Amino acid sequence: MVTVYYAEVFTRLTEERFKFYLDKVEEERKKKILLMKNEEGRLQSLTAGSLLYLALCGRIGDEERHRAPFSIGYEKSGKPYLREYPDIHFNLSHSGAYVCCGLSDSPVGVDIQKITDVKKGLAGRFFTEDDNRRLNACSGEERKALFFRMWSIKESFIKLTGRGMAQGLDTFEIDWEKNRVHDRGKSGTYAYFTTWDALTGYSACVCSWEPGESAEWKRITAGFLY
Repeated sequence: MVTVYYAEVFTRLTEERFKFYLDKVEEERKKKILLMKNEEGRLQSLTAGSLLYLALCGRIGDEERHRAPFSIGYEKSGKPYLREYPDIHFNLSHSGAYVCCGLSDSPVGVDIQKITDVKKGLAGRFFTEDDNRRLNACSGEERKALFFRMWSIKESFIKLTGRGMAQGLDTFEIDWEKNRVHDRGKSGTYAYFTTWDALTGYSACVCSWEPGESAEWKRITAGFLY
């Protein structure tokens, strides 16, 4: 089973609290946070790194607040992994006011999307013909919700594979009846997804290679760790 922890992005941290959370974040993320000029982006990344720290401490049974940050390596594709615990797989995502962290014993992709207005022509550029037929069959808020549901499925899949946007969002098909994704570039390769829409105004998805794998979403309250 995949466990997905989610929390609201930190806001207006004091210098003391910012440093406290920064000390829990792995080194590469810490460097990037310190170089960021955009405050919203800094806080999103800091929340994501802190949430990962909390989730991993719970998973391995370490006491929070006291252990050093986890060491993270990167595959050639750029997909991160835990150097000390390679059997624990994780994935992070953030959008709008929320971040989420998925943990599993097997590879996992997680994505969350804030539902906003859709730029004209975006679906035509990135989605398949079948995707666009489905979108064009509805309109208004229904179309907007479907667009972001599709986007979260596709993002979670390319994060599962580790190939990212370079893979192309139109290189695989969504099988809505069986809740799976078929990668046309790799004959016979399927991944399985579970969507989640309990947060008003957001669409989220978990994707794995295991058919029938369930996902449990756990909300972490503001001020966690501190």
